[in-house]
Amino acid sequence: MPTCLLGLGSNLGHREATLQSALADITALPDVQLVQHSKWYQSQPVGGPADQGEFLNAAAVIETTVAPLQFLDELGKIELRLGRRPAERWSARTIDIDILLYGSEVAETAMLTLPHPRMSFRRFVLEPAAEIAPRMLHPTIGWSVERLLLHLNAASDLLALVSPSADSRTQLADVIQQRDNATIVESPEFSTAEHHWPSEWTTWLTPKSSSRDSTPTGDSPRTLPYAAAAFPKLSILIDSAFAKPADKLKWSTLVRQPGRGPTLRLQTSDAAEISVEALAAIAAVWPI
Repeated sequence: MPTCLLGLGSNLGHREATLQSALADITALPDVQLVQHSKWYQSQPVGGPADQGEFLNAAAVIETTVAPLQFLDELGKIELRLGRRPAERWSARTIDIDILLYGSEVAETAMLTLPHPRMSFRRFVLEPAAEIAPRMLHPTIGWSVERLLLHLNAASDLLALVSPSADSRTQLADVIQQRDNATIVESPEFSTAEHHWPSEWTTWLTPKSSSRDSTPTGDSPRTLPYAAAAFPKLSILIDSAFAKPADKLKWSTLVRQPGRGPTLRLQTSDAAEISVEALAAIAAVWPI
């Protein structure tokens, strides 16, 4: 029976009561067993309209034989029963239930992407998840939930924009600099930098909200308290059109390499969509 990880959140109404009801409804589903749930965690909204209230977040480990898409449909029915209605993206909501991990399943459909495409860098997801499922593995990154959270706490305060399109990187870097007063920095030097962040395809920045000056000094990762502390806290991968088949193959290989750490991949050429997604991701990693 697959072990699954769920993320739950609420920032409207009686938040704790709603989360309790959601967990009870999930437990009542046929062929679903609730193994454990986390305590409640407060978090600030990320992305979406301004002036929202704080979220109350939780995570749950369940076991189920229900197929992922059917399970997603059942969770959607629970959300509707508890008062969720269609609204602006990332807006205030009575309840939100996400499938973060479904065993080691990797899938990408119009309805569901597994693992959840934003779980690896969201503190409000990783903190409750690490409480109850620290050793569950992110199947594409290859890191445990606990390690992903540790990375957000211990890694270098660097942001890597990776794309074969220099225009895409430049446009996004400009947006980030304007909003966050970020600074473009030199490429760091550590043994695996070129493996995950090839210099010809990567722009490096330090966000203004960094709590400390963490620009790498060239030290070997082995001298640092955390083995991958020289890695950026967040990598944003932006797909691009390719004139050369060799570059397409190289990019396809690059984006599938495990071990990069918290990552957002954007498979779009829409500059506005890229900016919205990237800025929300940055706010999740570096809360203001």
